[in-house]
Amino acid sequence: MGYDVEITRNPLFSRKPGPKITLDEWFDVIRRDPELKFFISADAADYGVDTALWTAHPNGEESGTALWCFDGRIVAKYPDEPLIRKMVMLAGRLDADVVGDNGEYYELDEGGALVSGEIETLPASKEQQNLIRLGSILYGGGSAKCDVFLTRIQEASYDSTTRLVPTAFAMKLNYYSWYLGFITAINENRTKDGASLIQFGNAAERRARDIDFLIAYSEKHPDQTFYHAVCALVHHYKDNPPP
Repeated sequence: MGYDVEITRNPLFSRKPGPKITLDEWFDVIRRDPELKFFISADAADYGVDTALWTAHPNGEESGTALWCFDGRIVAKYPDEPLIRKMVMLAGRLDADVVGDNGEYYELDEGGALVSGEIETLPASKEQQNLIRLGSILYGGGSAKCDVFLTRIQEASYDSTTRLVPTAFAMKLNYYSWYLGFITAINENRTKDGASLIQFGNAAERRARDIDFLIAYSEKHPDQTFYHAVCALVHHYKDNPPP
C-alpha cells in the first residue's frame, strides 16, 4: 500500500482527460530528459522495463526517485516535494495531471513553487458529472466498463523464454480483490450501524463461481461498469444465500 502520486489522464481524476499513457510515450519522455535514466531491475527479463530514476534530486540520491509506468499511469511511491515538482514538469509534457492517493492534485504556481488543492475544486469532467448524478464516485477496478474487464482478463505477456504466459488469472484476482474490498467497506458501515455483516467466504471454489458470474454479467452488460456487476453478485447472494 503506502502513499502514491501519479501522472494520469484518467477522466475520473484528471482535468486533462485522455487515453492512457503508453510505454512508448513514457520511453520517449525518458530518452529526451537528461535527468532521467532507465532502471533495469534484476527481473527485467521476466517483466520488462518500465521504470526511470531521477538523477538530479537535490539531495544527490537516486534512491526513492523511481517513476514507473503502470496501467497507463506514471507512479511514484512516497515521493518527496522535489520529486513531485519533477512529476508536475513531466506531466506537462504528457498533457496530464499529477494526482495523489487522496484525490489532491499538484501543480506549480507562477513562481515555480509546488501547490496542491482538493479534487473537488476542479471542474468535473463529463464522466465525473455522470457519476456525481448517481450519488457516488468510483475508484479503481469498479470504475472500469465491463467490456474493459473482459478485455483485461484475456491479456497475455511473455516470460524470459518468450513463451506466451496468460495473465488472465492474475487480472481476475485483481478485479475479484476489488469486489472483496467493496464487501469489506459495506461491512465496515454495517458494523457502525449494528447491522448484520455480509459473509460470503473466500474459498477457491466460491471464488471461481463468483468470477464466472462477473464474467457472465459483463458479457451481457458490456457498457455498464464493473461496479454494477459486483452489485449484481451481491444481490444474487441475497436472493440465493450460500449454504
